[in-house]
Amino acid sequence: MNRRELLRNSFLTIGAAAVTLPAGARIFPPGDDAWLALQRVDWTPVFLNPQQNETLVVLSDAIIPATDTPGAKAALVNRFLDLVLSVEPAASQREFLDSLSWFDTGAMERYKTTFAKLTDAERQDFLNLVAWPHTHARWGETESSFAGYEHFSRLKRWIVSGYYSSPVGLKEQGWDGWAARGTFSGCEHQPAAHKDS
Repeated sequence: MNRRELLRNSFLTIGAAAVTLPAGARIFPPGDDAWLALQRVDWTPVFLNPQQNETLVVLSDAIIPATDTPGAKAALVNRFLDLVLSVEPAASQREFLDSLSWFDTGAMERYKTTFAKLTDAERQDFLNLVAWPHTHARWGETESSFAGYEHFSRLKRWIVSGYYSSPVGLKEQGWDGWAARGTFSGCEHQPAAHKDS
């Protein structure tokens, strides 16, 4: 099983990370096609700054690279997450940004450059370091575990959720592009008809 199959199966098993919008909040006006808006050539982030966006693009592409199917970059995961984060509670935004900035801090400490500017070999080495829970006293960790793993896990959940929520990821799961067929009708029985006898 390759990495993408493992991520997809994990996502399908545990479900997407819950993204809760405040009551009445909308990312796009009713009737707008969000996917088309994300594909715009003149797209700019509404929440992330340019460096954060670049780090997210590179990280998401490293986690879900293009293979025989498109990867996270083609699925516009960074753009989708930028919009979702713009309406998330402040605590969720702060957690995400803390984890994202940790990647630049960690890369700077280890390789003297930002995460987005690492070579492919350095990026692979760095991701191998953070992909598993362990202790790493060299980085001055005072806790019993390496914080890099927590940051990686948090961002991986967001990225995988964003990827498999996109048309690209949905098609990889077997979606044929059609909206749900038919109209769902709720139960037409009276409530009393369902009481246990």
